[in-house]
Amino acid sequence: MTRKMWWIGGVSLVVLIAIAAVSLRSTLDLKHAERSVETQKTAAEEAEAAAGELEKKQSEQRAKIEYLEEELETLRKEARRKDEELKRNDVGVRDARDRVERLRRTRTIDQGVDELCRRLDELGHGCEEK
Repeated sequence: MTRKMWWIGGVSLVVLIAIAAVSLRSTLDLKHAERSVETQKTAAEEAEAAAGELEKKQSEQRAKIEYLEEELETLRKEARRKDEELKRNDVGVRDARDRVERLRRTRTIDQGVDELCRRLDELGHGCEEK
């Protein structure tokens, strides 16, 4: 073999080694990229599932808030109604107290049985004493 053939063979070998190295490197890079994509897909799916859960919880919380707001409004209306009822009752109680006080201040007349019989006779009703 001639020197030229050795040179061609050596250069060919170096080129083949370089091609093999580049091919191996690109294959490794491709596998690394594929693993990275799978990891990111898994992370995205987990994030999507978590977001779905959060949306579900948020929806439940909104429903609870709406229910509690309705209950609160019902309680406020009931409280207003009770307040009005208490005011009416208070007025009635005050009127009753005033009447009792007036009756207490009214002088009672002590009348004996004889006085009552005399008055009944004046009115035309007889009085029978027992």
